[in-house]
Amino acid sequence: MDIFTQPFSLQTLTILLVDDDADDILVFKESISDFQITINLKLAYNGLDAISTLTQFQDFDIIFLDINMHLMNGFECLAEIRKQSWTFPVIMLSSSNTNHYISQSRTLGANGFITKPISLIQYQQTVKNVLSTDWTKKETEFYLDVR
Repeated sequence: MDIFTQPFSLQTLTILLVDDDADDILVFKESISDFQITINLKLAYNGLDAISTLTQFQDFDIIFLDINMHLMNGFECLAEIRKQSWTFPVIMLSSSNTNHYISQSRTLGANGFITKPISLIQYQQTVKNVLSTDWTKKETEFYLDVR
């Protein structure tokens, strides 16, 4: 189901964005601002903050998780998420698209990897593509968007 072509009145998504960069948070917020669905966006500023948030509130539809953060990086956070057997879809975010980052994301159980786009229009389309994916299907492949 494409949530962007269905009636929007009842469509609500709850997203956890984990990122310690204020500019990247602002760009992400801006990229989802024009979507004609209701998005409840929760923020965590590092991996420890994300684990604390997930312990208290487990009703997320998807997590966007930056890799390079202080205190607990995205890989460490992802490992903890999977250790806790939480099944949220997790999309890793990075400004670097090295093969090591991509393969480490897969190995640790991420559902996808995105290189942070340079333009707002690219970011909007990428996030729209991710949110349109049915992550409940077992055969859903690893999502990859690298620039």
